[in-house]
Amino acid sequence: MESFAYTLTVKGKQPVKGIGSANDLELLVAQMNLAGLTPPDWIIANPTITGLDGSKTYIHDEGGKCEWRLRWVPFT
Repeated sequence: MESFAYTLTVKGKQPVKGIGSANDLELLVAQMNLAGLTPPDWIIANPTITGLDGSKTYIHDEGGKCEWRLRWVPFT
């Protein structure tokens, strides 16, 4: 099972950082009760940005008052 280093940033809160599987990322998103929540499995499968280093980022309400971001990078 592939592992990821991740950071969840929510406007006005301390970032949440950790290491886990795609299932762990889905669980984190579901538990955080985030604004405009899209189903967690869809967020992981459809990132907003994919970097050349394999990183992926999902951004909700970019620049808005409800902005939050989840960035994850494959961890080897």
